[in-house]
Order: sequence, then C-alpha cells, then structure tokens
Amino acid sequence: MDIATTQSKDFDARDTARRIVFLAAVISTVFGILYFLGLAGKYIVDGSIHSVSAPPIQMVSAATGLLWDITLVILFVALRRQITGGKAVYAELGLVFMALLCATSSINWYVQLAVVPRISPADNPVLLALVDVHVDSSIMYAMEHLAWGVFYGLATIFMAVAFPAGRIETWIKWLFITGGVMCLLHVVGIIAGVHVLIDLGYFAAGVLLPITTLLLAIRFRRE
Repeated sequence: MDIATTQSKDFDARDTARRIVFLAAVISTVFGILYFLGLAGKYIVDGSIHSVSAPPIQMVSAATGLLWDITLVILFVALRRQITGGKAVYAELGLVFMALLCATSSINWYVQLAVVPRISPADNPVLLALVDVHVDSSIMYAMEHLAWGVFYGLATIFMAVAFPAGRIETWIKWLFITGGVMCLLHVVGIIAGVHVLIDLGYFAAGVLLPITTLLLAIRFRRE
C-alpha cells in the first residue's frame, strides 16, 4: 500500500511538472517571437540588429528579458522532473546553469528598468556608461552576454544530453546543442571582436530557442 501511494504521488508530481513544461514552453516561445520581431525590426529600420532602440522600446525589451529569464528557469525546473536514472545529473547541471543565467541576466534587466532611466546622461555620463547594457564596455553588457553566452550555452548542452530519445526529442536535443554551441562561440566573438561569431548568439536566442520551446510545447501537449 505504501509503495502504491508513493508511486501515485510520484506520478502526480511528474504530471504537474509536464503541465508546467507545456505552459512555460508556450510562454517562452511567445517571448522568443517578440525578441525575434525586435531584432527584425532593428534590421529593417536601422540596417543592424545592434542598433539602440527608442527609450520606450528599451523598457519593453527590458521587461520582456526579465520575464523570459524567469520563465526559462521554471521550464528547466520542470524539465528536470522528467529526467530519471543516470542522466538526471546532466539535467541538474543544466538547471544550475540556467539558474545562473536568470540571476545574472535578471540583475541587468532590473537595472535597465529601475536604475538607468534615473541617471542623467548630462550629470552622470561615466555612471551611465558603466550600467547601460547598450554600451559594449559596460558592466551590464558583460553580465548579459556572460549569462546568454556561457551560462545559456552550458545549460542547454547539459539538458540536451539528459533529454530522452525519440523523434521529436532528437530535434529538441540537437536544437539545444546547436544553440548552446552558438552561444559559446558568441562569447568567443565578443572577446576576440569577431562580429560573425557575435551574431551567432542572437540567432540562437532569437530563432533556435523559440523553435525549441515550440517543439517542447508540442511534445508535452501530447502527454
């Protein structure tokens, strides 16, 4: 009776986790599409995805980034609940690195929302240059690209190793791995000043990640 009760509770917990994976994947896909549209809009209007948007758009982007970070942590927590056996340790490593991404990136986006708008460019140009994520020599720029470069890359690669086999699962695994490798190369590009490598990170986050989370939503919707 105790074994049956334990198994029932474990099934209920995994069923709840599956529902959370589905919802978090759907929400993450929406945020990913918004990010892609933002990049596309910059390219169409300014001819570059690296251009700086108007302040209202920057605020929306910061809020979206903050919520996206939180959603991805929730997604990886729920995914970890689906992994059993010897590969669970890889899923845990993926979750740890995704938590590091959320912590690091969320600090940046909160600073962009709550601190940067209060700094006068005329009175505090040095301070603004240190905390404005759009300045490539700022601390917040470094933190954001550390998060979405190193931490995101390792998080998705480890989660891909842990992910179970299957037709749609294979697509998810390789999209995770491809996006993760691109983001690690993105960091190399920033350090070396190679723009082709830098752009790989934006492609991974703006194209591959929304496709991956959409496939996750489809996969767990079936269950």
